[in-house]
Amino acid sequence: MLRAAQTIVERMGTRTVSSFAGRWVNLILRARSSFVLVDDDEDSRVLELVAQRMLFWCGGSIHGYRCEANEMAFAVQLGHVSIGAVARYLSGGYAIHLRRRRGAVGRVFRPYRATVLDDETFLDDFVLWLHRPAEAAVSGGTRAGGCWTGNAAYLSTQPSWITTEPVLRALGRGESARVVYRRRRLEPTDPAVVRQFKRSRGGRHKYVGTRDAVGSIKARPSIERIVQAVAAHSRVPYEEMRSASRKRTVTRAKTVAAVLCTRNGISAAAVARFFHRSRSTLVEQAEYYRDKQPHIFNEAERALADLLVEGAVPGSNEDLS
Repeated sequence: MLRAAQTIVERMGTRTVSSFAGRWVNLILRARSSFVLVDDDEDSRVLELVAQRMLFWCGGSIHGYRCEANEMAFAVQLGHVSIGAVARYLSGGYAIHLRRRRGAVGRVFRPYRATVLDDETFLDDFVLWLHRPAEAAVSGGTRAGGCWTGNAAYLSTQPSWITTEPVLRALGRGESARVVYRRRRLEPTDPAVVRQFKRSRGGRHKYVGTRDAVGSIKARPSIERIVQAVAAHSRVPYEEMRSASRKRTVTRAKTVAAVLCTRNGISAAAVARFFHRSRSTLVEQAEYYRDKQPHIFNEAERALADLLVEGAVPGSNEDLS
């Protein structure tokens, strides 16, 4: 029997809810007006770019999504940043597109709503529910009667910004998992399961549990620990990381450290203060390397995780954010 999901309702900009690191979340963004959020291929491509940029800065993963009429819903697995940060990256980036292309004015989105799933057990049901076909299905599985989903990622072996492995692993092995996915997608979802996924549409609930119960913020590495790990990985002396050096190797290492800090819930402004640099400069450099050498961030993130597990990186636990 499906256990009750924990529900968050938070207004944009508030910072009262903990990060839920590693948890799966049903994130719902709704437009203030009734216009269709994703209406054609161009809108869909922009949403993909916005989501990829969010994943770059926030970490975590997206396992599925559904855009229909004035609502977007995402199956998100959080990194160490809050669900509020994820919602702001997604809604803020896409709102810019809507203002430029569709003439939207003012605040485009309502306060977001998010439901935390109890554990990975429900992820396949959740994604299949998000990807359910609309009445007028379009061949290929991406768009159906004005409904846009991440279904195509599950029908192909090509790399995608949608992370499919956890759901497919729950459904079977190899190609058999995709066969099961296709079959189950066409079957009706258990009404009890649907009610859990729709809880966030109801009244205003607030999560009241303790931070340690769902992912302790104390477990996050400090800025110093991340910078030390990146310095060791990049073979740049820690003292140069803290200096005003503009050497390319040092600048790149600082940029990598800035991105890993944001993925671990530390603000870009705090990192800028740590390096005595401007926030805009760090962001511009990170975007440059994101386009030119995206692998350097993932390689450094794996190195950071290894070093932290081994306890090989000394550092202060001082909260510098």
